[in-house]
Amino acid sequence: MNDKHKGANPYDDISKRTTGHHPKLGWMIGGATVAVVVVIGLLVIFLGGDDGEDSAGGLGDSIQETAEVTISGEDLPAMADSGVPAAGADEAVGLAVPKLVGQSFDGSDVTIDGSDGNPKMVVFLAHHCPHCQAEVPVIQQWIDDGGAPEGLEIYGVATGQDPSRPNYPPSDWLKSEGWSSPVLADDDAQSAAQSWGLSSYPYFVMVDADGNVWQRASGEVPVEDIDRLADELMAGNASTGGSSNDQVTDVDLDN
Repeated sequence: MNDKHKGANPYDDISKRTTGHHPKLGWMIGGATVAVVVVIGLLVIFLGGDDGEDSAGGLGDSIQETAEVTISGEDLPAMADSGVPAAGADEAVGLAVPKLVGQSFDGSDVTIDGSDGNPKMVVFLAHHCPHCQAEVPVIQQWIDDGGAPEGLEIYGVATGQDPSRPNYPPSDWLKSEGWSSPVLADDDAQSAAQSWGLSSYPYFVMVDADGNVWQRASGEVPVEDIDRLADELMAGNASTGGSSNDQVTDVDLDN
């Protein structure tokens, strides 16, 4: 919310001083002052009219780094291992994802709803996580290069916000990376991330057209795996999975 501060009119004193003995001069000065104010106002409108939204994610002028999130549905179990789990190793596969209703950094509405019939890749990111910082440009380059299959919805969820930790605020970070997908700002309690079973950053959830978990992964996932998982999801193939990989780096929530 923006507080409105009402102050004294800076032109009152000019009017009083110039109208005592020289009324015409006072009117002239007052009129010139008004003209200057009008010109300045027009310049501000024309030169500063850009809202700063450089991408579809609503990453323009930030007014909030966290936002209230409404969650519907059952929480997913926390993901146990890093990397891309082997087929049958992730108990969340096949479960319905919770619906998330919230806002982006600029206050625009963002809804991640598995029941809308559109396959999705949802990426949970923390600004202070070095592996997230490494992964974001990889994902964005993949998108820019046309790697994302047509019809796949991609969302970012900014979570774990902490002004005392590096690379804050997340809105500036993602904007600087050219992030082009919608971003939902999680609340201070990381409610959205917790409801989707996040245990480390970065965290990927692939959602099929029925709104169920198709595959999950965490850590710095190579672009080849992202590309493969996205293509298989859109083709409707059963998850081939991967293997939990101790070499895949991630950040635990407690770190």
